[in-house]
Parts: sequence; C-alpha cells; structure tokens
Amino acid sequence: MRILIGIDGGGTKTRTLAVTQDGTILADLTTAGSNINHHGWAGVEESLFALFEQVRTHVPSYANVASLCLGFAGIDREPDRVRMEQWTAAQWPGAQVSVVHDARIALEAGLPPDAQNRAGIVLIAGTGSVAYGRNAAGLEARVGGWGYLLGDEGSGYDLGRRAITAVLRAYDGRDPQTLLSTLVLSAYGVQEPTELLPIVYGESTSRGQVAKLARLVIEAAAAGDSVAQGLLDSGAGELAALVVALLKKMNFTARHVPVVLAGGLFSTGSPLIELLASRLPDSVELRPGQPPVFGALRLAREGR
Repeated sequence: MRILIGIDGGGTKTRTLAVTQDGTILADLTTAGSNINHHGWAGVEESLFALFEQVRTHVPSYANVASLCLGFAGIDREPDRVRMEQWTAAQWPGAQVSVVHDARIALEAGLPPDAQNRAGIVLIAGTGSVAYGRNAAGLEARVGGWGYLLGDEGSGYDLGRRAITAVLRAYDGRDPQTLLSTLVLSAYGVQEPTELLPIVYGESTSRGQVAKLARLVIEAAAAGDSVAQGLLDSGAGELAALVVALLKKMNFTARHVPVVLAGGLFSTGSPLIELLASRLPDSVELRPGQPPVFGALRLAREGR
C-alpha cells in the first residue's frame, strides 16, 4: 500500500492529510503552526517531529509512505527550503520529499484539473496578502507578501489597521464620521477612541486580531458607510495591482488565465470579489480557492 502525505504549514496551524494511492483518507490532522519565521527552526522541527509520530499511528505498519509534499509559509529562501527538505527526508527514509512555499500549494489546490501546464496565479488575502504565479514555461514569481510593516496591502490586517485609523481621524475631525467608530469601539469593548491606543499598542494584540476588524469594514460598507466603502475600494485596487503586476512580469499569453482566490477575505459572498473583478483584464478567470492541503497532496501524487 502506497501512502501520500500533504502538509499545509501556516503561521497559526498546520493541516496534514495522509491518503492511500486511491484517495482513501487515513489521517486528517490539525496541529500547531510551522512558520519558521514565527516559531524558529527548533520549534518547527519539534512540532513536526511530534506530528510525524501522530501520522505514523494512522498508517498501517505494512504500508509504504511513498511521497510527501510540504507547503510552508515562511519558506522563501532556497537554503531554507533545502534544509527543511533534507530534515524531512531524514524522518521518512525512502520517501520522495518536496518542500514548497505555501502559495504554491494554494495555487495547485485551486487550478482546474485541465489547466495547461499547471499555469495560473493565486491571490491570497488573509491576514497578509501576496500573489504567486506559474506560467506555461514553468517559471515562477511572486508579487507582494512583504509583511505588515512593508506591504500586505489589501489584506485583513491592512483593512483592520485602516479601520482603526479612520475611527481616530473621525474623532479628530479630520475625516467624516463613520459607522466604523461604533463597530470598532464595540469590538474592543471601550467607549472612547482614545481607549484604543493602549490596546492596539499593547504586546498582547496580534496581527490576527487586527485583521479580524476587516469583517467590520465589510459590514459597515454593506450598511452604506462611505468611509468603509472607500476602504474596501482601495483594498480591492491594491489586490488587483498584485495580479496585474504578476501578469506583466510573467508574460502570460493564454487567452484565459486562472486566478485562484484564497484567504479569508475571499469567503463566499465577499464584496471584494466583485470589486476585484472590475479592476482586472478580461483574460482573468477568477476561481474560488480550495484548502491548500489538497494542493500539497496533488504535488505529492505527482512526485514534485
């Protein structure tokens, strides 16, 4: 029995699927995050070692783990990719191991089965934002993804931060009053905008918590708030710019270029999808994303 393993390693959680060659699921596990930039090499190796031990309890002793593909957030440098690949191969002697960036498995998960040369783009908008593409020649590139201090435009964090800024500017009288003031203050359980400062700047406030405010921007925009609508419009423009830059950089020549939408901001019914579509060329075919772990499994099955 040949076993395939796909792993989606993010900053907050890691999802792992182990399946037989015919697709029967033996294990579907969710464990701690495995981004080396957040947890360090020692922390990630320790958590992965424990994860692999869990996987082995679900795999029959007579089975052969033939191939693993691991997609990691934070694996951007080739030396890091090689190091993780070699370490993982040592844990699974005889198995074929590939380590890729998490955007690669998100793309693979969302592409149609008949996608020519597995070419396309994935646009990820969650806590952060990044666009990654692969063209028909097999060349790969990314745009954005520079983190919350230097980039991540149009992301959940970006929208959340700008929502707080809008509240403070309205309080100052520099910008119009906005429904966001009521929503944001309520979300943090405070009465005055000035009370936001020790919370936002406090060590316990994470980027993920700020990113959750993006849903308030969507809520206020749906209620007709012009400030929130402006934030969404600007965010959609920033996300569209990532895709347009990648189309130019990679010289896509196909009549239809699949663009997979991944991340929490593109959940079903999100107004960002329509706003984004209006800013992209007609050649772009937007597609809903699928759980990236299935992209890792696809690559494991193909041995790459």
